[in-house]
Order: sequence, then C-alpha cells, then structure tokens
Amino acid sequence: MDTLRKLELLKDTYSDRAELDRILGKLLEIALNQHRERLERYNRSLREFEQRYSMDSAVFYQRFEAGELGDDINFFEWSGLYELCQNILEKIHHLELAV
Repeated sequence: MDTLRKLELLKDTYSDRAELDRILGKLLEIALNQHRERLERYNRSLREFEQRYSMDSAVFYQRFEAGELGDDINFFEWSGLYELCQNILEKIHHLELAV
C-alpha cells in the first residue's frame, strides 16, 4: 500500500480531525527527534574535521567549492558531511514549523 493510500486510510479511520492531528503530530515529533539525533552525530564528525584542519566547516565548504583546497579525499568526505548537515537542518526547520 502506498503512502498516500495509508494517509487516506488514517483520515477515514479517524473522523475526529483533532485526534488525527494529534497522531500525525506525534509522527512528526518522532521524525524531528530522529533528524536531531542524526544531526548531532554528523556535527561530531564535522568537529573532528574542524580540529584536524583548524578550520570552521562553513569556511572550509566555501573554500572547497571555490576550488581553493585541492582534491584530498578527506575534503570530499567533509564536504558531503557538511551538505548532509545543511539538508537535515532544513528538514528540522520545516518539521519544527509543523509540530
């Protein structure tokens, strides 16, 4: 069963909109907490890179994208990790608005 059908089924099952809203709110809170935990793990890894290279991740990313730092494999990992964090921060922001 696809996701939209499952949502329709929930809507049909809970005729009380307040109850359905409460249930969906709890699901969104779970997703928010999972993203926060993932962000915390990623931030720990970013701090390791920052300490190793004595550079803030945002500064590193800007310089790396500008081609100033070369092609070290660690820089590609750091860049990818930074992008993941930015993506998760955006998701967290949207979830916080919904919860």
